[in-house]
Amino acid sequence: MTRTETGEDSETETTAASGETGTAAASGEAETTAASGETGTAAASGETETTAGERETTPADDAFAALSDETRLAAVSAVAAADEPPTFTDLFEASDADTSAGFAYHLRQLTDRYLRKDPETERYELTYAGRAVARALDAGTFTERVDRAPTGVDGDCPVCGASALAAAVVDNVVAVACRDCETDLLALPFPPGGVRERDTADVVEAFDAYHRRRVALAADGVCPDCAGVVDGAIDLVETPALPGEEPRPLVAAGCESCGFHLRVPVSLTVVEHPAVVALFDRHGESVRNRPVWNLGPEWHETVLSTEPPAVAVTVSLGEDRVRLLVGDGPTVVDVERDEGAERDERDEGAERDERDERAERDERDERAERDEGAEGSERVDGEVASERDGEKRSGDDGGEESSAPVGGGGASASDGADPSASDSERSSAPPDASQ
Repeated sequence: MTRTETGEDSETETTAASGETGTAAASGEAETTAASGETGTAAASGETETTAGERETTPADDAFAALSDETRLAAVSAVAAADEPPTFTDLFEASDADTSAGFAYHLRQLTDRYLRKDPETERYELTYAGRAVARALDAGTFTERVDRAPTGVDGDCPVCGASALAAAVVDNVVAVACRDCETDLLALPFPPGGVRERDTADVVEAFDAYHRRRVALAADGVCPDCAGVVDGAIDLVETPALPGEEPRPLVAAGCESCGFHLRVPVSLTVVEHPAVVALFDRHGESVRNRPVWNLGPEWHETVLSTEPPAVAVTVSLGEDRVRLLVGDGPTVVDVERDEGAERDERDEGAERDERDERAERDERDERAERDEGAEGSERVDGEVASERDGEKRSGDDGGEESSAPVGGGGASASDGADPSASDSERSSAPPDASQ
């Protein structure tokens, strides 16, 4: 099991187990500020990039002081909600300000930090920081606290296997726990807008999708809060929640720009790897069918070395396996695919069938050639024999005509001619000898 943290300054601590029994995250205490709130803070600071390699920075107290009036916050929200950039008059009429002069003063405090005035049209638009503030106001990042009592959700506990999971929301932190073994699986911040207008089952589904993508971004080296550079390393963490278990590997990643911090099982950082996605696809499944707090028994982690850190993440489906070698970063340095004995037997059987079919086809062709040759020899022999018989019959037919011609003409015994007479003798008889 691994301890998992995410957020600013140990924003949330959880423990996570990944092995043949699945990937679990057992939560300890959850002291957190909303992750998206940190984003709003960073953007609201007014920090803007002016030229390549140069930044213009506004002191934080000045940046927040500019928002310290209800009229100004309302003006930012009004610009965000407008169908087209509004004019001064549009904003003033929508405000509660008593005088236009007083309202103009408030707009000047916002201009260049949160609002931008077009010099040609004199209409107002939001800056990057202004949009961040407007979104934070609408999402309730700084203004809403959501709490919900534990409610049963689908799924099995990766620790004890019981179907007794429940999800609760406490101060904008969603926690998933097992009521049976009393293990806290996961506790991570979730913006209040993600809970609003969703029942508990939908909250859990949205929560899973939200953090799955945040982990993927961090694994790619991009901060999900400020888009800064995230550096990660593999740590081995003791698992007091699971006595007798070996220390579990996890990825500890952080952003120096905004303080974002994340600690999750190594498996969770490679769950969207193309080789893993392809494996599940071949079996008609999806890696997204399992939540982040329980990837399932198909996943197993093995520590190969500590210096340098290297972890083998093996995913098995049926007889097929994918093995990812993961180092610091996290970085996948090697991929091994083993499609299993079942596939090997299937391939060998297909090759054997092909060989047998080819041998049978060759034998048929050879037999056909032999039969055709025998038939040709018999035909030739028959023709030769027929010719010989014909010649013999022709010779025999010539002798019979001289002794006993067929037909009504010529001499015959009944005609009174001597049958033993030769042709010359008959031919010398006078024409009317028969008469």
